[in-house]
Amino acid sequence: MNGSKRVYTHDTLVYPLFILGFLLLLTQIKSAANLYDEGLVLTNAERIRAGELPYRDFWTMYGPGYFYLLAGLFSLVEPTVLVARLFDTTLRFLLTLEVFLLARNMTSRWVAMIPYAFVTFWLATIRFYSYPAFPATGTLLLAALALHRYLCVGRSRWLFVGGMALGLTALLRLDFGGYGAFGFGLAVALSELHHSGTKGEAGPIRLARVVKAVALLAAGSLFVALPLYSYLLIASDPATVFEYLIVFPATVFPSVRSLPVPPLIPDFGQMTGLEWNDWLRLYLPLATYAVAIVVSIYWRSAGLWRQSDRRLYLGVLFVALTGTGLGLILKATSRYHELHALPTTICAVILATTLAYRIPAGLWRSAPFRIGSAGLAFLFLTGPYVAHFGMLTASGPTSPTACYSQLVRAGCVAISQDQEQVTEYLRAQVPPDEYVFIGNSRHDMIFINDLLLHFLADRRSPTKYTELHPGLATTISVQQAIARDLIEREVKWVVTMQSWESREPNASSISSNVTYLDDYIRDHYWPEMAFGRYQIWRVQPRSDTFRSLRQLRPVHQIL
Repeated sequence: MNGSKRVYTHDTLVYPLFILGFLLLLTQIKSAANLYDEGLVLTNAERIRAGELPYRDFWTMYGPGYFYLLAGLFSLVEPTVLVARLFDTTLRFLLTLEVFLLARNMTSRWVAMIPYAFVTFWLATIRFYSYPAFPATGTLLLAALALHRYLCVGRSRWLFVGGMALGLTALLRLDFGGYGAFGFGLAVALSELHHSGTKGEAGPIRLARVVKAVALLAAGSLFVALPLYSYLLIASDPATVFEYLIVFPATVFPSVRSLPVPPLIPDFGQMTGLEWNDWLRLYLPLATYAVAIVVSIYWRSAGLWRQSDRRLYLGVLFVALTGTGLGLILKATSRYHELHALPTTICAVILATTLAYRIPAGLWRSAPFRIGSAGLAFLFLTGPYVAHFGMLTASGPTSPTACYSQLVRAGCVAISQDQEQVTEYLRAQVPPDEYVFIGNSRHDMIFINDLLLHFLADRRSPTKYTELHPGLATTISVQQAIARDLIEREVKWVVTMQSWESREPNASSISSNVTYLDDYIRDHYWPEMAFGRYQIWRVQPRSDTFRSLRQLRPVHQIL
């Protein structure tokens, strides 16, 4: 009786910390809207609500899951940037709770508050709302919780549940689902081999046991992911879906978006603070994964897996999180940035906390060791994001209770003045059933484009290439396809934005010398109005404009 009361009391003590964490996640919710990354997700969700399908009706190289989740939410409540951010914040909060639960299973209740606090702080400062990688990281941790449950109770249904979590991951981010399939598949196979080995089972029986367990994991994944992907494959075209989801991210994306990876052994004396942060974000998770694998191998080779079920469970989870985390590092290095490094850092901090928890108590009683460990934790785990938080604060903090825009669809989230002005102009001048093409002032060299404007103005795009990605919209075939869409849908309005020119060390900073779309817009549209960096163009005032445009030189067929 007293014991249960004491546990209940301890449990209730963490609830105020969860509430505090959720409030911390809300601090940046009214910060300036991201016109590209955030706008991409919001606009694609609206295209789905309008009856369009990913890959068939609009170009994207991302999994469809988050678009459909947000489209469903917008069907229930009024679509605004704030609504999408509240949904995203709720998912981030669930991710922090999953971090706590998984770390608690691997350590203790109060030790688990350490990775919970780190992850909550990171997610509160990184911003980048409606970013599907964070929900996908959450579903990976959900799979880890299911795997832990399977290891504890031995019921096969938990493998199926873990597979379902991996299937949901694949819907949100196909690449994350692949990394999770590798890590968790390997962990489950090793676990089954160990169990069958301790029972002295013959080789064929051991193999059958492994195949059955991995098949259950795969069945759960396919149960969730296969229906939607099959539907999109049939509705679109398998070759097109493969091109968008696999080929483009693996070939074109690295050439136009890659950023340099910090060298393994740099000149530490010459490194700036930002370079230190970049180095730490990459190599600390790698070091953590290396230690986790070494510890797991030692436990296994020393026979400690037989002596302690807890070491067995931890060793299997080490393999699952390490295999997945290494894949997430591979993804992060395709465009190395603090945002892309965060998913693998979340996996690594859970492992690092667990490894530190296993350090002998006698060593922890040493004051120098405790002080040194605290300093390393701050430097390696918090330092990079403290610097990022300072940058955000210096750029102009926002209050979650204030209103920074009068646009209904902004939901009081801050947007730029010229973006608000052009939105109001389009809503006043362009009928709701007409199309508007929103591009850049030049399309031979593209860094980003304003995808949020379609959502704010609530005006549809006439072309499947709403996202003007470098290496795609800079090519002659795609520019001609966009021009053909403007003709066929008789688009009367075009908006161009003076975008930032890329200074990155990749192909996005090199002109393709393809000016077909720029020439087309200048030849057939008049500049009507300008708001800051935005120019609004209206089709030339001729009664036979679109009839004459159809007689232009032929547009090449895009593959």
